[in-house]
Amino acid sequence: MEGTEQMRADERQAAIVSAVNERGSISIREFAEEIGVAAVTLRVDVRELARRGLIRRVHGGATRASAPDHGAAPANSDGSSVVASGVVTARTGDATFTLGMVVPHASYYYPAVVEGAKAAADELGARLLLAVSRNTVNEERAQVAQLLRSGVDGLILTTIADPGTSQETRDWLAGIPVPVVLAERRIGLETDAVEHVATDHEHGAYLAVRHLAEQGRRRIGLVSLDTRTAPRLRQGYEAALDALGLRATSPDVGEVLQERDERAFDEACEKLAGDVREGSVDAVIIHNDSLAIPMVSRLRADGIEVPGDLAIMAYDDELASLADPPLSAVAPPRAAVGAEAVTLLVQRLADPARPRHYLMLRGELRVRLSCGSEAEVGAREPDADLVIS
Repeated sequence: MEGTEQMRADERQAAIVSAVNERGSISIREFAEEIGVAAVTLRVDVRELARRGLIRRVHGGATRASAPDHGAAPANSDGSSVVASGVVTARTGDATFTLGMVVPHASYYYPAVVEGAKAAADELGARLLLAVSRNTVNEERAQVAQLLRSGVDGLILTTIADPGTSQETRDWLAGIPVPVVLAERRIGLETDAVEHVATDHEHGAYLAVRHLAEQGRRRIGLVSLDTRTAPRLRQGYEAALDALGLRATSPDVGEVLQERDERAFDEACEKLAGDVREGSVDAVIIHNDSLAIPMVSRLRADGIEVPGDLAIMAYDDELASLADPPLSAVAPPRAAVGAEAVTLLVQRLADPARPRHYLMLRGELRVRLSCGSEAEVGAREPDADLVIS
C-alpha cells in the first residue's frame, strides 16, 4: 500500500484496522513506512483505535481486539529515570519528538499531571523533559529558555500568570519558536497560536452542589483558597444554585482565603461554625484538600458534627480520603490532563496544519462519608469510594 503524510486520520485508521484484522498484528514502525506516514502519527491512531476497542495496543504495535495478551509488555515497562538535575526522561526507544514540560511545583496536584504526561509520551515514542518553575515567573522563563536551548520540539506549560488575563504572558507565549500546549491553563480569545488542555472546574463545582442537594442539603456554602481555580469554582457553584433553585436558601459564604493566613483561617472557621449553629448553613464545599482537612478538624473540635450538622465536600481529592471522616471530593482528571497535553502536542508536531484544539476535561465525584448519603453510610467499607461523573 502506498500513502502520503496527507492521509486523513479516518483513512489511516481504516487502513490500520483492515491490516490488523487481515494479518493478526502489525508493527507500528513497519506499517508507518508501508503507508508513508510518520511512526508517531500512527501511534496516535493506534492509541485512539485501542481506546475505542477496535484493536488491542501492544508494545511497538497492535493486534486484533480479540487477540489474547500473551504477557505483552506495558508501554512503560522499563519505567523512567530521575536524574540529579531534576529532569525526568521518559523511555525514548525510537523517539521522534522531544517535548519540554514546565510545571509550577512538584509537591501538590502536578505529580499526577506529570505521570499522565510521562505515560503518554512513552506510548507515543516521545522523550519528555520536565522542569519546575517553583511558582515564579523568572524561574519559569529561565526553564523555558533552557529547554529551548536543549532543542525541544514543543513545550507543555502551566504558566504562572494567567494567559487569559495577562497580555504580557500572551505576548511571551506568542514569541516562543516551537508549538506550545497549556496544561491546566486556558488561552483567551486573543491568541490562536497556543492550544490548551484544562479541567472544567465550573462543572466540578456544579457536581458538588448537585450531589449535596440530592442529599437534602439546601443551604450550601463555598470556601476556597485564593487560587486561579477559585473564580471558576465560584462560577460553577453559582450556576448550580440558580439551576437547582437554591440561591434564596444558600447564604453568601463564598470565603476566599490566602494560603498560610492563620488569622483568616481562624475567622473563617469561627464564622462557619456560627452559621451552622444558627441553621443558615448545612453543607459546604471546600477547596482544596489542604484547607478542607484542617477546617474539618477545627469544626469538629468546636462541636460541629460531620456530616450530621454539616455535610462537607472537598475539591481536588489529593488527601481527602485520609481525613476523619474521609471526605467526599471532586477529583480533577489530573493524569488525563497531562496525557492529553502530550497527545495534543505530538499531533500538532506531526501535522502542523491540523485545526487548533482546546480541550476541557471533566472530573468525577468520589463519594465517601462526609455528606451523609445512603450510599456513604450504608454497607460499604469505610475506604470504598462511590464514583460519579
